[in-house]
Amino acid sequence: EREIPATKNGVSVLDFKRYKVSIKTGDRPGAGTSAKVYLYIYGKNGDSGKHVLDTSAAFNRGQEVVLSVDAIDLGELTKIRIGHDNSGYGPGWFLDKVTVELDSKMWYFLCGRWFAKDEEDGLLEREIPATDKDGVSYLPMDHYIVTVFTGDRRG
Repeated sequence: EREIPATKNGVSVLDFKRYKVSIKTGDRPGAGTSAKVYLYIYGKNGDSGKHVLDTSAAFNRGQEVVLSVDAIDLGELTKIRIGHDNSGYGPGWFLDKVTVELDSKMWYFLCGRWFAKDEEDGLLEREIPATDKDGVSYLPMDHYIVTVFTGDRRG
């Protein structure tokens, strides 16, 4: 599939651009997914359309997948819509963040949420607004040891 940009008098109105997209799966037990992940990128000039991401890319716990998305010049990016089709043996996915780069300009899409029918709110797709600052999307998991002492007193 390839987009065809609008033309005026045989000349393309908007140029094609190659966006570098980095998708980072969070560090949670069961965070990786076997499902087909898809992405839409939105900007002031329009959207990229649906891009089903290469399923050979490993969306495993704590891993980052880097790929290219070819689209018309979207202008200043405003949001992404990302999700999956809930297929495979372990479709639940914990997304940390997505970073999109074009011509040394960076946009950050901080998530820190589950895409799973049996986690949090059960959503498989989310819209995430763009920011120009990177950050932490979720807190690390801490492990606690709880010790309970009981006595033999009544009351």
